[in-house]
Amino acid sequence: MLSESFVASTLSSAKSPTATLRDVGICLQEFQPSPQLRSTFKKSSTTTNCLAVTPSHIFSAQADKAVVHVYSREKGNQEALVPFPERIRSIAVASAKYGDVLVLGTEGGRLILWETCTGRQVATTASHLQPVTSIVVDPTSNFILSGSDDASIHVWSIPNILSFSKPTLGRDRQPQNTPIRTFSNHRAAITSLAVGHSAGRNNIAVSTAKDNTAIAWDYQTGRVLRTYLLPFSATCVALDPVDRAFYVGYEDGSAQSVDFYRSNSTQHPLHEPSLQSTPAQVSTEDRWLPPAADSGAAKAIALSYDGTTLLSAHESGKVLSWNIARRKFTASIADYTHPVTNLVMLPPSGLSSPSQDLKRTIHTIVKPRHDSAFADPAHAPGAVPAEYAFNTHVLASSQTKSRKPSQFSQALTHAYFPDSVIEEGLAELSALRQPGGSDIIRVASTAATPTTTQNDTQVADLEAEIAMLKKKVAVNDTARHANASEVTKLRVDLAQMQDYINEMHEKQEAAHQDKVQRQARKEERETKRREAWLAAEKKGRNGDAVMKKMEIDDGMFTSESDDQSDE
Repeated sequence: MLSESFVASTLSSAKSPTATLRDVGICLQEFQPSPQLRSTFKKSSTTTNCLAVTPSHIFSAQADKAVVHVYSREKGNQEALVPFPERIRSIAVASAKYGDVLVLGTEGGRLILWETCTGRQVATTASHLQPVTSIVVDPTSNFILSGSDDASIHVWSIPNILSFSKPTLGRDRQPQNTPIRTFSNHRAAITSLAVGHSAGRNNIAVSTAKDNTAIAWDYQTGRVLRTYLLPFSATCVALDPVDRAFYVGYEDGSAQSVDFYRSNSTQHPLHEPSLQSTPAQVSTEDRWLPPAADSGAAKAIALSYDGTTLLSAHESGKVLSWNIARRKFTASIADYTHPVTNLVMLPPSGLSSPSQDLKRTIHTIVKPRHDSAFADPAHAPGAVPAEYAFNTHVLASSQTKSRKPSQFSQALTHAYFPDSVIEEGLAELSALRQPGGSDIIRVASTAATPTTTQNDTQVADLEAEIAMLKKKVAVNDTARHANASEVTKLRVDLAQMQDYINEMHEKQEAAHQDKVQRQARKEERETKRREAWLAAEKKGRNGDAVMKKMEIDDGMFTSESDDQSDE
């Protein structure tokens, strides 16, 4: 049966809980076909954006404490309590299909990346001036977007942060664990972030802030696509499953839909230059009002798999359902008595998925440890540390009759090592004990009845060929490393050139503003002189003498220097 569920987390309050939800911080709730509580996890209290869910585990950052709760969905209990050097204010998951990398935003303005399969922990620089309150990861798991109370949004490259190859920093180079781009179009604290569902090069992000704005922008280039003026400050945001619209929740408990396709333009409204420079005003009357005034602020929102239902979590502890087509409240799904701070929709169960040869899962996470291997002077650049180990469980999926399992899958699910694998291994071992390696076996099998002289000649030829191939491989490796170094240098030079271009544009803009101001002052002086000349002529005085006196008083030399600087 097709069913849809979500995970909700709560923040402890003075309101007395019911007996069934006593000491419960996280709830697994079925949404369709019938709303009912499936399981609960205790001993956690989370703030907004501090919940992350993977197929095997649930991670929640404890409010006002520098610890993260790790719950096992398979066992239904708490697996670990992981301490960190500072408080965690936001959480997201990269590689969400398996939950390999957990991204944590700290109170000190930095990011911590924790590889849950290896235990490796990498921290970035404190690029934010205030706590990181919102984190999202794009669908490709290549980029991280982090928002903060300092009104800035940083874009980070996950491969750069997790790369084992750390180049030596020069005078003009920046470390790899710094943001690759900064978005600073908001003028107040960032409240929420949402990223589009496209895995292509042109994907969007929507950010909201306390300046009552929502901005749709391209996070891979930093280009603003559209600015929306909201009637109130949005507390949370979510994107439609096919990126047709975005939804926001407000502090009064209401919700609102903002459609990207309302204009009659033949081109996509987000990519039409004539609309990008003009902010769009969102009407107050289009809001969806909650059923009761005591619902409290909307802390989190999420959409169903088909995009027809919107769920909102409120400060009163209720989870409300909204009909998107009719734009109104439908029903109350749950009441957890505590403020609900996070909602995470789970993939629907019961849908048929394409068969895969192998699947993997994480039964037990590896607790994080700081990656200090790079501090060792003996560590070779780009080399994987010796203690680096990847822990996961590889499982064989059910195979269809029309699809033949791979050789590796057959060997993995076999009761013992197959005969073909054993024979191949013995052949390789015997080849290693003879000069000439496995090529001798190939020659022996192809030759019918070779003589000793022929064998020696063939072995000598093969050894010469192997030596030549080794030289070619060495040359190719050297060329590949040189190309990688050149690409890295070109990327750094390109970033520096972009910064230089931006600096020149700023200087050009400042010079233009200065020129405009000087021209305005010059026109103002000319106007005053003409007025003084007319006034003197009306009174019967010599207007030219009055103008000459004014030129001397105003500073004729200053005006001439302005003219020269203008030229």
